[in-house]
Amino acid sequence: MSDSTLTGKDVLARNRDLLDSLRVPASHKQDFGALVQTAVGGVCDRPGLVPAHRSLATIAILVSLVRPDELRNHIPMGLDNGLEAAEICELILQCAVYAGFPAAVQAFE
Repeated sequence: MSDSTLTGKDVLARNRDLLDSLRVPASHKQDFGALVQTAVGGVCDRPGLVPAHRSLATIAILVSLVRPDELRNHIPMGLDNGLEAAEICELILQCAVYAGFPAAVQAFE
């Protein structure tokens, strides 16, 4: 499947285990899962960016927010979306300047 045809549903399907593993109380898990599906699916289905660019933006935000657990999920997704490891490393270096070196160190780990 090319980057231009990857849909939000495809992204969610490839990451179903991730969605199922969210630590949400059972009483709210279904509603929270539906919210995630709606939000992620809706954004990923927009035509303005190819999946690789969406992944770059997501990784940059997660680096800036110092979210290493989420990066462990989104970096492989970025690679699946066509990013090269060297591009992701360059992005993290860029984030070091604007988001701080501690954030970049966490991201590289």
